[in-house]
Formats: sequence, structure tokens, C-alpha cells
Amino acid sequence: MKREHLEQLIYSLKTPLRAEIPQVVKAQLADFAKLVAQWNRRMNLTAAKDSQDLCEVLFADALVLAGVVSDSARVVDVGSGAGAPGIPLFLLRQDLEGLLVEPLHKRCTFLRFCLAELGLLDRVSVAQQSIPTDGPPPPQHPVPQFKPTVAMSRATFAPADWLPLGQGLLPTGAPVVVLASQPLQAPSSPNQVIEYTWPLSGRQRWLGVW
Repeated sequence: MKREHLEQLIYSLKTPLRAEIPQVVKAQLADFAKLVAQWNRRMNLTAAKDSQDLCEVLFADALVLAGVVSDSARVVDVGSGAGAPGIPLFLLRQDLEGLLVEPLHKRCTFLRFCLAELGLLDRVSVAQQSIPTDGPPPPQHPVPQFKPTVAMSRATFAPADWLPLGQGLLPTGAPVVVLASQPLQAPSSPNQVIEYTWPLSGRQRWLGVW
């Protein structure tokens, strides 16, 4: 995948999603996409294979999130997988600190490599830990010294399962974010819902904040 083509695709997401992408960040996002594509050849990071699908999967949700997360937040991303939307979010928002939580050792190795390559190790770290889908959250945070103020997850849990898990990682009343490909269904109503469309494929997306 050529970097110039990736940058063009990434920039094409900007206007439909009403987002800002500084030139230097666009280059970093393209570098991240290249890393995902390279590592995806030898390990299962994402089902997206062509450059258009890859750019949407990696960046579209992050561009919407960048306009939602509060200033100077400490964000925990549970079930980070290939690093999206967490890593793109931290590139777009340099005021944020982050923790990527992922159960698979190989993916954690990839995430740490990306953070090093992209210059994010000073404010983003990786924790290898499983978060149970049935039962209470772990008694301790994945990294005890990291005190998140926002918890988010995409495609790892159903909203009804994720909400109590996310709330268990946060101070009382701190926001829990859900990103989904279907209308949000949970026991309680979200404080904010954003419905949007991935510009290149036309897929519908929902972002909820509880």
C-alpha cells in the first residue's frame, strides 16, 4: 500500500465526518495503516484487506471520537485488537493519555511496536489482560497506576455487557463509550448518541456515551 494513496483515503474521511486532520497527523495515520497491513500478512489483526476497507476500519470511528472525548482525558480502550480506534484517537488528540487492553500476546506485541514507531510510548501503554464478559470486572485495573476517566470498547462486547464492565474501571459518573454497527440496546438510556455513516462504504455506525 502506497503511503500517498493511504493519505488520500484518510483525508477523504475528513469532511463527511466533520473532523480535522492536521497534515502531520495524516502522515502518522498512514504509517499506522501500513504497519497494520504489514503485520496482518502474518497474524490475524483485521478482516479488512484492501486500502479502502482498512482506512475506514482504522480511522472513521476515531475521527468521530476525537470530537467527543473531553480535554486531557485518560482513556482505556478495552479489546484493542489491531489498535483501532485507540491509536488513531491518540494521534489525533495529543492531549489524551491512554491504555490499550488486549488479551492476546501477539497483538500486544504489535500494539507496543506501533506505539514505539509512532512516538506514543510517552503517553500510551499496553496491558495484556482479559476482561470477563460474565461476572464482575477484575478487582484491580489492568494497570493500577493508570487512572482512566473514560472507558471505551468497540465490537468486543454487547452494550449491555460492556456498560457495567466499563463503569467498574472508572470513577463514579465517568463516561463509558460504546461504538457499534447496530442501534444501541442497553438497560439504561445513553446521555449522548451519534449516528453516522462510514463515508467510503456507506455502513451505518452508532456511538453512545453513558
